[in-house]
Amino acid sequence: MTNFDLGQTSITTEKLTTESGEIILLDKYNFVFEACTDNNNFDTYGGKKLLKLDNETLFAELLILRLLERQGYKGVWVDTYRNKFWQRLPHVSFPVIPDRKILDIYEKIYEQKGGRKSGCFDIVAYKDNHFIFVELKKKKEDSIRQTQIEWLKTALTQNLENPTFIIAEWSL
Repeated sequence: MTNFDLGQTSITTEKLTTESGEIILLDKYNFVFEACTDNNNFDTYGGKKLLKLDNETLFAELLILRLLERQGYKGVWVDTYRNKFWQRLPHVSFPVIPDRKILDIYEKIYEQKGGRKSGCFDIVAYKDNHFIFVELKKKKEDSIRQTQIEWLKTALTQNLENPTFIIAEWSL
């Protein structure tokens, strides 16, 4: 696996088990983010923590997207709950239509997986022909769901050129 310097404090390994008992090992990047202390009065998607990066207020998903963009990646936050794609906070933008490369792989995985459109990792991004998929988890408050493991299992069967799948665990 290729390790990226995204400002993480460390990289560990996460062991995931599929419903059929297969083991998948993923890199887990550990981050410490800066909380936003500004007085914000907008929908935070059910209480998502607001974070700061370079004076921009962001959800954790968008913060990771910004870190990838700094390295030349193009991507989106996949909001599976509301079935939307974002590149900025919802209160200051509209959902986006991902570019064709992202949409093609997103749809291909779900077509092969079948069933509901759930489980997709939070961030789908690419640079040239390299795709990176990032699932964010707040330390001690969130864990990988079985739908995400099953999505990952399907995503790993795609004919992508050396894709990267990581878990980004964050704290304040």
